Amino acid sequence: MRDALLRWLGRQLGVDVAEAAIERIGTGHSRAMFRVTLTEGARFVVRVEQGGVFGTSGAEEARIMRGLHAAGFPVARIVGAEPSGTIIGQPFFVMEHLDAGAAAADERAVDGSTAAAFVDTVHRLHQVDPSGIEFDLVPPTPSHSTPMQVERWRSVYRSATAMPIPLLDEAAAWLVHHAPPLERLSIVHGDAGPGNFVHDGGRIVALTDFEFSHLGDPAEDWSYCLAMRGARTMPDARWRELFARHAGVAMDVETWRYWEAFNLFKGACANRTCLTLFETGVNRTPNMAIIGTTLHQVFLRRLVDLVA
Repeated sequence: MRDALLRWLGRQLGVDVAEAAIERIGTGHSRAMFRVTLTEGARFVVRVEQGGVFGTSGAEEARIMRGLHAAGFPVARIVGAEPSGTIIGQPFFVMEHLDAGAAAADERAVDGSTAAAFVDTVHRLHQVDPSGIEFDLVPPTPSHSTPMQVERWRSVYRSATAMPIPLLDEAAAWLVHHAPPLERLSIVHGDAGPGNFVHDGGRIVALTDFEFSHLGDPAEDWSYCLAMRGARTMPDARWRELFARHAGVAMDVETWRYWEAFNLFKGACANRTCLTLFETGVNRTPNMAIIGTTLHQVFLRRLVDLVA
């Protein structure tokens, strides 16, 4: 892979990068991440798909990041994208390395001021005009967005197994039936929270990991942070206070529960893809087996309890 990747990167940059150093970045599950350091010191990150983990598209992720960067939103600049998989056997894209940022043993450990800056940044994302960004799914009206996302994730799980999972199909019907109305489409990150942003001294350098990004309801992001990524960082009450103060978020109990159910459904569907990749030998790493069995079932049980 190394020589083919460096030849491709050299063509994108217009320079000879044959002597560049490549190292694996050991974070994340859905994408293999590599840091490329050129001899003059410039650094880049290569984000490689791994056989369709979570049913997401690196090509769409790169397009979204390009559009956000052009709009002045804090994301890494995309250097180039290779969606065909013919260069190294998998689709990938390359972005500039973000040299600023706090390094910690736990990437989800943030202080109060950094958490507040993160909430400000996500709220700013929700205000970005999405009209200049190419998304794979564009709802005909705002209120179509949530049912479209439910069907998207149901299709992801169904494509990963020959046998239906009745609890997921029932949950999909429940989510469509109870979908809250929406007046305005926003850019939703889809995986928002500590661990998916780079920060430095209380300042958010960039949001990262846009593979779940889509057009939809901002409530999805606030619920995801509260119930998923933010749970290890601060208590719910503190997050809700920041959401209200910095983003004007005010949802009743039933709305919070709906979006928690939606995110559990999304996670259970996405996680099911990992077992198929492990069983077929496309991706034999142990985390694929764990995500596709234990984590899938944890999400499914929490979803069933919440809907009940």
